[in-house]
Amino acid sequence: MGKRVINKRYRFKNTYLWLWIAVIAVCCTAFILAGNSSDNNWESSVVATVDDEPITVEECMPKLVKHRSEILAYFKKKHNVEPDKGFWTSSFDGEIPGEMLKKAALDECITIKVLQIAGKEKELVKDISYSQFLKDLHSENERRKTAVANKKVIYGPEQYAEDVYFSKLFTDMTHKLMDEVNEQHPVSEEEIKHYYDQAISENKYKKIDRVKVEKIAFLFTAGDDKSKAAAKEMAEEAQLKLANGDHVQALSDRYGKNSAIPIESGEQIFDSTTSHDDYMPATHEFTETAVGLAVGQVSGVFEYNKAYYVVKCIEKTEEGFNKLEEVNDSIALAVKEQKFASYVDDLVKHATVVIDKEVYGKLEMF
Repeated sequence: MGKRVINKRYRFKNTYLWLWIAVIAVCCTAFILAGNSSDNNWESSVVATVDDEPITVEECMPKLVKHRSEILAYFKKKHNVEPDKGFWTSSFDGEIPGEMLKKAALDECITIKVLQIAGKEKELVKDISYSQFLKDLHSENERRKTAVANKKVIYGPEQYAEDVYFSKLFTDMTHKLMDEVNEQHPVSEEEIKHYYDQAISENKYKKIDRVKVEKIAFLFTAGDDKSKAAAKEMAEEAQLKLANGDHVQALSDRYGKNSAIPIESGEQIFDSTTSHDDYMPATHEFTETAVGLAVGQVSGVFEYNKAYYVVKCIEKTEEGFNKLEEVNDSIALAVKEQKFASYVDDLVKHATVVIDKEVYGKLEMF
């Protein structure tokens, strides 16, 4: 069978390391592999090797399924095409969906394999073959089945799905590998300081501005469409009056005299030291609305906790940036993740990948 050796860099793309690890979990959607689908040995066929460690068809299958939706979305957005009978083998300005899908799946398998190889070298795992993983999965599910039958306590699902169990084992191993790498190359204070200075230059770690607002709320009864409509109408009218220079307290007094709708008003401060009680009511939307206003600016009408609110910013003071000691731990973790990403990237860069063109060519999605 035809093979080719490549020593190209499959970059470990990782803006947020653990987000990347989380997406290693894969779907179990059914699909067809054309070519040798009737051959009992097809799934154990080797698509590629990474430093002589095999990647089998069986390992690639879930990754093909996982990346299918993103490839479909890509071609829909860029080329405005929907999948039809010939979609996967058609060329759209030189881009072939099936080839892009296979490359995405194999690239992920290669990255996974270099991590597994590193874990094996550090004795974090003994056998990294997919066939051994499937045996371990079967044993674990048998153990759980027996435990449930004997009314013993188990943690997690009664039975692990293939993708879930693989993700669990792989994530656990990756965490341990990251810890070992960090022990060998610990994060220094100089690295933390450099990261902090760079972040500050990019306007990160900025404290929430101190914002003081006036607010007025028109309450309604849940399930009462009439009172809700009346409250909204009054809030919209109040919003216009506030925008034209009226004061919250004056509006509250005026509306409160003859209105059947309960009205609440007052001032509220938002800043980095505000206590929980002072933040009430302060959902994400409420807070974002308030801190996003300029001095003198009036918000639109928004609904929160069975009331329609309007707020007006009356004071705003910049609070500056968080001090290094306030964000030291989060920066240390970020640098740790960056260093691990570079470590994995280097492993992938120097790995020898041999692709079996015949097997690789027979992988198809329908």
